[in-house]
Amino acid sequence: MTSRVILFLGAPGSGKGTQSAWLSSKLGIPSLSTGDMLRAAARENTPTGLRLREILASGSLVSDSVVCDAVALRLRSERERGMILDGFPRTVGQARCLDQILADLKMPPPLVLHLDISSERLLDRLTARRQCAVCGAIYNLLSRPSRAGTRCENDGGELLQRDDDSESVIMRRFVEFNAACEPLVRHYSKADYYRIDGDRDPGLIATELLRIADPARNQAAA
Repeated sequence: MTSRVILFLGAPGSGKGTQSAWLSSKLGIPSLSTGDMLRAAARENTPTGLRLREILASGSLVSDSVVCDAVALRLRSERERGMILDGFPRTVGQARCLDQILADLKMPPPLVLHLDISSERLLDRLTARRQCAVCGAIYNLLSRPSRAGTRCENDGGELLQRDDDSESVIMRRFVEFNAACEPLVRHYSKADYYRIDGDRDPGLIATELLRIADPARNQAAA
């Protein structure tokens, strides 16, 4: 597979974290969140690292330019393998910045995988999510119920619904995500962009993602 950057777009609860981690293991390339990259860059004794340490220590928001510098730094070290980016870009400004970074590194434009999930399916998934009050383990009444019923399999802790998994909060986050995501979709719609039906079984979604990301592997297996 040609070295490139893969971007995942998807609302909270769409499954992009699970699918990006799975695809990372199949392709043998790192899957990194923006937060991970910023913390790693902050440990470097570089101008970007020093600036990030000051910003993170003060609790201030990290500007687009600083985030882009951190992404560029990491991509330079991973240009031979490629990378899956989780949580970047979040704005069209960041997307344009990434376009320039990839051009400067002589890497192809990103492959964009958009997990498009309906509000009904999202509600089903997230309102069924439960978390152990003791160890924080996550279960799902539909797809991953605890073998101990209403208790955690690990320590017997009570399984609770998180405040941010209530229907009203989920719908607000869904609307906010779609409003923020639409400009990104327009930016990438004429590029290497794929809209994936996120309402299906996760196994079917994973198969389609691998087919798109690594068609040569699928042709060899055929």
